[in-house]
Amino acid sequence: MSKHCRRPTRVAIKKLRATGQVPHSAAPLPNRRSLFATVDEEHREDAVSKQMRLLRKELPALLTKLEQIPDPRDPKKRRHKLTVLLLYGLLMFVFQFSSRRETKREISRPQFMTTLQLLFPEIDALPHADTLFRLLRDMDLGHLEQAHVDLVKRLIRGKNFRRYLIDRCYPIAIDGSQKPAGDTLWTEELL
Repeated sequence: MSKHCRRPTRVAIKKLRATGQVPHSAAPLPNRRSLFATVDEEHREDAVSKQMRLLRKELPALLTKLEQIPDPRDPKKRRHKLTVLLLYGLLMFVFQFSSRRETKREISRPQFMTTLQLLFPEIDALPHADTLFRLLRDMDLGHLEQAHVDLVKRLIRGKNFRRYLIDRCYPIAIDGSQKPAGDTLWTEELL
């Protein structure tokens, strides 16, 4: 399940242009922590608990694999462990945050941090999303790809995907619809 896109559709943009209006982007999200200070202020459902069973089963093996990845950062300037940064990136993906700013705002909520610290007591603070960006920019992503392949192989060997077999084969879907984004259609082949 993906989040609803706030960007206007191609039809809505054409209607705006037909009336002489110029489509505009939404205001950028502020680059700050959550406004809530305590769990009581937040009053929201525990988001991590829904994935608790999968996390307890698969995450330890994945984190062990991620610990073996060489860290390209300067050892004197490291504030967060490599596994904490990669776990942060994994959470960004799992919860489908659309931007680094949204990630910082949502993950810094008190309820989220409380639940995360129940799962991982060694985490006292989460890094900024820009720190993860710089790490991923500088590291060899082949190690991450291999950890991902190993995880999928382990899931297949454990017969976790058995109910999805079609003629004893696994269907694979690739969605690249959000790779190029813009409000201008250069050619009809881009649809």
